[in-house]
Amino acid sequence: MIDTQMLKGVIEAIVLETIRRNETYGYKIVEELKIKGFYTLTEGTIYPILKRLSSKGYILGVLKKSNIGPIRKYYYITPKGREYLQKFLINRDDLKNGVNSVFNLEDK
Repeated sequence: MIDTQMLKGVIEAIVLETIRRNETYGYKIVEELKIKGFYTLTEGTIYPILKRLSSKGYILGVLKKSNIGPIRKYYYITPKGREYLQKFLINRDDLKNGVNSVFNLEDK
């Protein structure tokens, strides 16, 4: 199980990357991330994150009719969101290298 405190530092980037890969909506994000091992995530966790990402200008939400159900809010990444992800990956690599150095681990 992924530690909640560790997840807090990266969850926005994880959600943003999920949106970057394909326009999607909140419930679908939860389901996709559960498949990838984030079992404890719920809609109650994801929707505030989507709101924060939107308020930062990293994503846009557009209401669209669904083929199989109610109207849904689909999210798209913005250029500002892409820039944030690029910076996140650089920071993640720096952190990984520092942690590996402290623990004398090889780059994996």
